This record gives sequence, structure tokens and C-alpha cells, in this order.
Amino acid sequence: MSRKILVTGASGLLGSHVLAVLSAKNDVVGWTHSSDRAPLHRLDATNARQVDQFFRTHKPEICVHCIASPDVLACERDPDMADRLNAQTTEHVARACTESGAKLVYISTEYVFDGTAVDGYTEDSQPRPLQTYGRTKLRGEEHAAQVPHHLTVRLPVLYGGPVQDRKPTWIESLLRSLEQGVPVELDDHFERQPTWSYDVATVLARAIDQDLEGILHVATQEGLTKFAWGVKLAEAAGLPSSLVRPSTAPPESSGPRKPARPWLHTHRLQQLGIPPPPGVSERVAAYLRSLGRERKVQTS
Repeated sequence: MSRKILVTGASGLLGSHVLAVLSAKNDVVGWTHSSDRAPLHRLDATNARQVDQFFRTHKPEICVHCIASPDVLACERDPDMADRLNAQTTEHVARACTESGAKLVYISTEYVFDGTAVDGYTEDSQPRPLQTYGRTKLRGEEHAAQVPHHLTVRLPVLYGGPVQDRKPTWIESLLRSLEQGVPVELDDHFERQPTWSYDVATVLARAIDQDLEGILHVATQEGLTKFAWGVKLAEAAGLPSSLVRPSTAPPESSGPRKPARPWLHTHRLQQLGIPPPPGVSERVAAYLRSLGRERKVQTS
């Protein structure tokens, strides 16, 4: 059954994939800060009046709220900006969903946890963010929870294609450096669950089809440090993996505090018959092909 769905942050890393995947079966429109060409609408989600007017005019049945400031360091440097994008936009959207009867699907993060739990985190675990980014995303969760029909989806670190008007990702920079024969140091302390944004979008589509509510963790169950991840990228691209080296800098040497291992368990997802997204080892070749990068002759 086709439904009218709004995707906020629809030109971003995740939002662009969500827009494309959901459009296959639904009537989907998106918000961006820079484009006003169908199916995208230019809208300032920090402006409550604009948000309310859009909901009154377009009457979405479901809103997938992807707008966020995911740059942890930028959030620490500018907490007001982080609050506006991560918490206030969610407050505006949550209120509009409640008033219109729309369902809210809120995209949250592993960073609501401190990463100290040896066994990882389930949907019922108590959040304890360490930095501005995590705290503002948790406030977003609290706003989303006020909507009668809501689904909060916590995600790990994502990877995907280039995003318009944003600097190159670390993956793009890594591949460029290796192509030029330049060594790259990457962190080998913090374990993450790197997940392709396209795979997240396909899981979200299934969750929406099943009308899931509450909290849901969506993450690959393969853990990697950034160094191990970089090695896999280099090998899959046929670039010299010997140039990828573990960083000598100790953890927490600079910048905001990061959770050491905020492992997201996906028991609920699997109990619902939805497998977690594949890990980097399984998806790295397909991901590189999506970037138009053909495997080169291995030189390491």
C-alpha cells in the first residue's frame, strides 16, 4: 500500500538513500536546505512556522526525520548549532506529527551511550552520552517519544557516497592518498559497526512496512576499528594496504570524548524477521563499485 512519506534531510548521506528506496512503493517528498526541485522542497526545519505550514499543506502520513549535525567536533565547538539541528528540529517535527496524526521515524545514534558496557546495548539500555552530539540527539529521542506513533532508530557510524556541499569523507581522502602513495594513519582503538547507508535505508523501508514502533537498533554485527576498516578498503580497491597504518596517538588525545565501544545489539530486529545489515567485509566491493572505483592491480 502506497503512503505519503516525508523525508527530512533528503539530500544527506542517509536521507538520499531513504528517499530513493521509499520512492519505489510510496509517494515521497523530501526537505533539503538547498534545493527546491521536485520531489525536494527547500525548507528551514529550525523554523517552526515553516514546518507547521508544510504539514498542513502536504499532509504526510509518515515523516522520516534524518536532519542532524553528525559532526561530533563541530557540535562540541558550537553547542547552539547542535541543539538547533539535532533537538529543536525534532521538537518542531514531533509537534507537527502529533497535531496531524502522522507517524514519526526519528534517526538517532550509538552516541547516546557511553560505550562502557562490556556486553553492548539493547533498546532498553539506559543512555548516557559523553558529548554534545550525543546529548542533543538524546533530547531528540525525548521529543520523538512524545509522538503517539513513533519509531526511534539508533544507528552506528555510516558510510556512503559524497554529499553535496560537504567536504570529502575520510574514505575519499584515504583512497586519494593511497593512490598517490601517501601513508595514512588511522585509529586502532575505538571499535565501531560501520554500516552502508543504502543497507540502512532498505531495513528502514521494511520497518516502515511493518509499522514498527518504539526503539529499534539497526547496525551490522561486524566490529572494526577505523584502521581495520581502512585496510579492507585498500585491499578491495587494489591499493597498497601497507600504507594504512595504526595511529600512534593515544585515544582521547584531542577532541570531544568518544564512546569506546557503543555496540548496538539487533536482537529485536532479528526477532522481527529482519536480518541486520551486512558488514564491511561483505559489502566493501559493492560499495566501491557504487563510487565508480574499479579494482586496480595490487601493489603492496
